[in-house]
Amino acid sequence: MQWAAIFHKRHVRFSAGIEHLRFYNSDVDGQERLLPCKVGCALCGTPIADEGRRMWLAFPSLFDFGSPPEVPEAFTPTCHIFYGMRMIDVNDDLPKWSGHKDKSARL
Repeated sequence: MQWAAIFHKRHVRFSAGIEHLRFYNSDVDGQERLLPCKVGCALCGTPIADEGRRMWLAFPSLFDFGSPPEVPEAFTPTCHIFYGMRMIDVNDDLPKWSGHKDKSARL
């Protein structure tokens, strides 16, 4: 299970530290920014996001939302995707999709 926030790339902007990003493309098994690719920290190796051609899938657990945390609306979970392959049940009121949202059966 992972908590992921999916954004259109036009809504993502790095204000500092871009020189510390590392990219990985599994098709060429190389450290190249060929989309889609994995994005991580070149210093510690922590995965940051998956970058697609139009979308950015970020891992909100890496963001500092302050203390106590104030999670922005854009990071609030809206649904569960690929719930048909779940390992555990999640008891909440969010919609659950067997695959991608709006492209698969709603469970």
